[in-house]
Formats: sequence, C-alpha cells, structure tokens
Amino acid sequence: MDIGATQKDVQETFDYLYQEAAKVMELGGSFAPFGAAIRLNGERTHVNVDLPIERSTPNDHISALIMGFRKEAEEGRIFIAGLAFDGKIAISGEQREALVVHVEHDKGEGVQVFVPYQRRSETGKIAFGQPIVQPINPEIFALAG
Repeated sequence: MDIGATQKDVQETFDYLYQEAAKVMELGGSFAPFGAAIRLNGERTHVNVDLPIERSTPNDHISALIMGFRKEAEEGRIFIAGLAFDGKIAISGEQREALVVHVEHDKGEGVQVFVPYQRRSETGKIAFGQPIVQPINPEIFALAG
C-alpha cells in the first residue's frame, strides 16, 4: 500500500469538499450535505442527493450519500469518497458550529475533519478555526471488496 498516495488522495478530496462548502458559506448561504468521489479512471464526481427539502433532514442526505457511495464502492467503481455537511463539535465543553468533512479511502484510511467556524455579526463573514482531525471507522468502504 502506498501510504503517501493514499494520504495525498485523502488530502485532495478534503480540500475539494472544504473549498466547495466554504465558498457557499462565505457568500452567506447554507448548503445541503453533498459529496465527492474519485472513480478508478481518476474522474472526480460531485454528488448531491435529490430529496424533498421540506420533508428531509441533513441526516437523510448524509445517509443517502453514504449508501450511494457504498454501492459504488461495492461495485468497484470508486476508490475514495467523502461528504461535507454543517455540524457541531464540543470544544472545551462548549458546542461550536463546524464544517464537517468525512473522507474515506478504499485502502482503509478514514478521517472526519471538523473545522470550527464563527460568523462575524458585524460583517457576516465567516472566520474558520483550526481543523480538528479524527480517525474514523469506515462506513463507505466497510463492506467493499
């Protein structure tokens, strides 16, 4: 296993998901959870889930993304996948808003990155904090291969 290549793939997928989500947030918007994967041929795909907004929750979107990526992984069509969503993290006992990026590689590496943020009331601009990285058990590639 090429650890360097695996980490590079994870970093590139994190960067893509983070930048796409941060772009929307910095424009003052919110977003439904979305994902991205890289196919075996190197093509990156951007994935949204088409659920009725009035009857769905962010968790519905997250579950649908994971199930869709799991199916693609089981069929051997992707080697890395991730998703981005708005969440929370406890820091020093206080719940903070965080941009959450979940990335998994078919080689077994999985991370969930929490990037705390605060919207400045005077300008509406977003101030992002330092990322907090947590290793995770795979959910997408757990049943693959």
